[in-house]
Amino acid sequence: MTKPATFLALLLPLTAAAISVVAAGSRLAAPDTEVSVIVAKALERANWAQEQDVGARFRYSMTQRIRQFDGDGDVTEDETRGYTVEPYEGTPYAKLVTQNGEPIAGDELEDEAERWQAFLDALEDPPDDDTEEEADSITVLFNAELLDRYTAELVGIRDVRGRPAYVLEFEPRPGKLPVRRRIDHALNKCRGEIWVDQDTYEIARVNFELMDRVRLWWGILGSVSDATGHFERMSVADNAWLASEIDLYFHVRALFSTSRRSQTTRWEAFEPIAD
Repeated sequence: MTKPATFLALLLPLTAAAISVVAAGSRLAAPDTEVSVIVAKALERANWAQEQDVGARFRYSMTQRIRQFDGDGDVTEDETRGYTVEPYEGTPYAKLVTQNGEPIAGDELEDEAERWQAFLDALEDPPDDDTEEEADSITVLFNAELLDRYTAELVGIRDVRGRPAYVLEFEPRPGKLPVRRRIDHALNKCRGEIWVDQDTYEIARVNFELMDRVRLWWGILGSVSDATGHFERMSVADNAWLASEIDLYFHVRALFSTSRRSQTTRWEAFEPIAD
């Protein structure tokens, strides 16, 4: 994967591999008491969920649709892939089973076999420190460090999947914000909403948009001029929430080419795995 593609794939807070919210710490700088209480409880809940390792307790299906657009907004490429996801030794693996509604065959079948072997090899011989550092530089955690970048305001209570949720609007704090990792350049220019389930304080939905252009590698590799998206999580069992949908759109200029792309991923048919 190219550097620009890697950067873009992780613009949103969670990806297909991160199906449960990750949290750390509980320090808050929000001046509004009610907002502070809501977010503190959401952080506490996320910490608890992380300890439960919810994603390793379910199998499910995943559908991913990727579309490319031209300058007029017309679709030039459209591909849908279907996966079955099941934990192996505690780590979820997404097995490709269909492409555009048909079972994979030929080269796709061989590629999937190679991907499975690479997964097994990585479990047996974990990535080195440099690889882990690269991943950490573009991973987004729902923690106090992330929240301290933004001001937040409670704007109402709305339903999501029939459940009431607190809706918090967020935007970057004024002034210079910290840049410790590459993903911080994008985080410092994002605004949107966080929906917190009123009953459990789980994160139910996040909407976000990029407010300003983000340069890739000081503009040498290009820039992201537009990025919007949302992700949703749902209750799949008592005290268990997992991602149900991620929808992204981004417009990126990389070297001498321009890409306009949307990616929609949905998870469903959750089935608990017996202990």
